Amino acid sequence: MTELKQLLDEAAGPEPAVIDADVTADLARGQRALRRRRLTGVASGAVATALVVGVAWSVLPTGMNNGAPDPATHTTKTPAPVKTTPKDFRSLPRDTRKPPVIPAQQVPLVANTTPFPGVITCDLIPQGWVARVTVTAAQGGGWEQQELSDPSLTNPKQYHGATFTLVIRQTELIDEGEGPTVDKYSTPWTKLPKVPAGKYQAVTSGVPGSPNGRQEVYIKPDKSTRIVGISNKAYNLAWDMDTLLRFAGSCHYKK
Repeated sequence: MTELKQLLDEAAGPEPAVIDADVTADLARGQRALRRRRLTGVASGAVATALVVGVAWSVLPTGMNNGAPDPATHTTKTPAPVKTTPKDFRSLPRDTRKPPVIPAQQVPLVANTTPFPGVITCDLIPQGWVARVTVTAAQGGGWEQQELSDPSLTNPKQYHGATFTLVIRQTELIDEGEGPTVDKYSTPWTKLPKVPAGKYQAVTSGVPGSPNGRQEVYIKPDKSTRIVGISNKAYNLAWDMDTLLRFAGSCHYKK
């Protein structure tokens, strides 16, 4: 046996020397081959998993999402938007009519020869005007109201509503603990500033000399608590304040 091994060694020749570099290279090649095999195995496993998941997903029953039913879908109708109207002054209707026509000349005051109907009369009257009772004592809770207007006025609408009438009201001083007062005022009559109105002293919303005679005047024509209230709303009278005070000074309760 020993002789045979010796004969073979002699035939093969001397064994080549192995250096460290050859060993290192062989080791590196072996590690790279091992990594390639591992990566190939992971990729193959991922592909196989994907195929299995894909097949399973494709055979799931309709309406199932990962084992749970899909949420129900309903067709909902969107309600139409509701238009809201702003409730401020910009939404209020506007009066687009032209201002009332004011005559260039005042309607003159003339002597009244026919007493007014009702409990109050005046010794003067706008020329051509007539008086009528518009609120009786029963309707007014014990008070009466009269209106003066021009019966020949052909187009009262040009004066915007009730602005072509002169109103006379029956009222009275009432004492609620602070002294006798007249309606629309909280200050006692004796403390209110007065202006002359004929032979009477009057409380008024305007001042003598004002060109605007569309004002209110209150007179106390006797020693009783009775008051005559006069409201001039008539643009077509074209009165100034002095003319209104002169007319008010001619009014009184009938005896």
